[in-house]
Amino acid sequence: MIVGIDVGGTNTDVAYIDEDGNLQTFKYPNEYGITRILSDVEERVDLRRSRLVISTSLPLNILTSQFDRVKVLSLVFPGPGLNYENYGVVLKGYVNHRGDVVEDIDPAEVEMALKSGEFDAVAISGKFSVRNPELEHRALEVVRRYVGEESVALSHHVGHINFPLRINTTIINAKISREVWELTNSIRRFTEDFFYYKGDGGIIPWRVAMRNPSELYNSSPASVAYGARYLTGEENAIIVDIGGTTTDILLLRNGAPEVEEKVRIQGMKTHVRCVRSVSIPFGGDSLYSGELKPYRLDKPLAFGGKYATLTDLLNVVGEEIGDHRRSRDALNESAAEREVEAYTDRVAEVVSGVDSDLIIGTGYLARYLIPKIAEKSGKRYVIPMHHESANAVGVAVSRVSLTLYARFDTERRVAIFNGELDSEQIERISGHPDDEELISMAVERARELAVEYGAHERDVRDVDVVYFNSFSIVRGGIKRGKIADVVVQIRPGLCCDAV
Repeated sequence: MIVGIDVGGTNTDVAYIDEDGNLQTFKYPNEYGITRILSDVEERVDLRRSRLVISTSLPLNILTSQFDRVKVLSLVFPGPGLNYENYGVVLKGYVNHRGDVVEDIDPAEVEMALKSGEFDAVAISGKFSVRNPELEHRALEVVRRYVGEESVALSHHVGHINFPLRINTTIINAKISREVWELTNSIRRFTEDFFYYKGDGGIIPWRVAMRNPSELYNSSPASVAYGARYLTGEENAIIVDIGGTTTDILLLRNGAPEVEEKVRIQGMKTHVRCVRSVSIPFGGDSLYSGELKPYRLDKPLAFGGKYATLTDLLNVVGEEIGDHRRSRDALNESAAEREVEAYTDRVAEVVSGVDSDLIIGTGYLARYLIPKIAEKSGKRYVIPMHHESANAVGVAVSRVSLTLYARFDTERRVAIFNGELDSEQIERISGHPDDEELISMAVERARELAVEYGAHERDVRDVDVVYFNSFSIVRGGIKRGKIADVVVQIRPGLCCDAV
C-alpha cells in the first residue's frame, strides 16, 4: 500500500493506492492536525507496512509569514579572503580547498558569540566544509550547550560549493528546522519509516530531510504536476490548481514540470530548487468583502464559516456547493457575477500566455471554474477523477530522488560523499582517472544510497549530472592526480509501482 499525504494551506489531502492500483482519496480540514489525520489513516491501513510519503506546506508557511519571528545566529568560518560580515558573525577556523584543517576554531570565541545575542536557532557555515565538515562538528559541540540540536543547521548538509548561497540556505534551514523536527516526531509515533516530498518532485527519507529541510520548500506545485500526469496520462499540458488560498499555474513538459534553481527566499538567493509556477493569491477560501481579498479568514459560509469567499460567490451565480442557500442569502448576484468574471479573467490571462493547448484542472473548485477559464483562454481542458486531491496523488506516486555531492582527490585517495569521508572507495581512487570514471563513481553511489533508503532499482536508472568540475594536480611537470567536484541527482518522476 502507498499512502500520500499533502498538508496544504487550508486542507490536508490523503491518497491510497493498493497493490492492484486502486486509488482512493480523502480530504480533511487542517484544523484536525496531523496526529488526528494519521490516526484516521491508521484505521484504514497498516502504516508500518505501507510506503508513507508526506508533503507539507510548513516550511513555506514559516518562510512567508513568520520569517522574522525566528531569529537565527549565523556563525561563519570563511578563512582568509573576502569579507563575510554581512552573512553573520565571522569566527576563526579554516578548512582549505583540499579539505585540510588549516586553523582550528576557538571554542571560547564561539561561546562569546552565543552569549552576545538573542536567538532561536543557529546556522553554522564553514567555507570548505563540504570537503571536510570537522570544524562545523566542533562548533556544534559548543552550540549544543546553548540550544537544542533541533534548532541547529550545518552547511555541509546543503552539499554545494558556492559559499554565499550555502550560508543563506543554512540560515533558511535553521529557521524551519525546529518545526520540521516537531512534525517529524509526531509522524514517527505512527511509523519510523516514511518519506518527505521535495519541492522538485522527488521524495527523500525523513532522516535525510532533517539535515536539509529547505528541500521541502514549496512542494505543492510539484505534487500537483505529478498527480495530474498520473491521473490523466498527459505529458504536455498547463496545470491550473485551484486551492484554498492560491491558484497555481505550471507547465508540464515531456512528463515533468520545469524546476527552478537557486530560488530566492525573502530576498536571499539560496541553493533551494523547486518547481517553477505562477501563483495567483486567490482560491476557494479567499475572503470576499466588496472584492476578493488575497487572504483567508475562515472557511466559506457554505461550510459553516463566518465570512463570504470565492466558493460562496460561485453558489450565488448558480452552483450548489455545500449549503448553497446560506451563500445566496448573504450576497448580491450581480456583485458575485462581477467577481467571478474578474477571477476567471485573471487566471485566463496567465494561461493564455503559456505554450500549450490543454489545461488540466485540479483542486476542489476545478469543475466549477476551469471550463470558463478554458473558454476565455481558447484552450482545451480535462478535469480528471480525484482532481480535488491531485496533490496527494502526486505525493503517493513519486519516486526517491536523492542529490549527491561528491569530492574526489585522487592524489590523496580521498572520496567524500555529502560531506562525509567514504573509506570504502579508497582502493578505487588513484592515479589520473578520466572524468567519466569519476562521474560514474558518483552516479553509482547515488544509486546505492537510494536503494538503501527503499527505492526500487528501476527507479534509480535516470541520474542527472547537475555539476562537474575537475583539474589535474601537477608537480615537477608530472600529473600526480586529479581533484573533482561532482553533483548528481536521481531524476524526479513517477515510481515504478505507480506506472
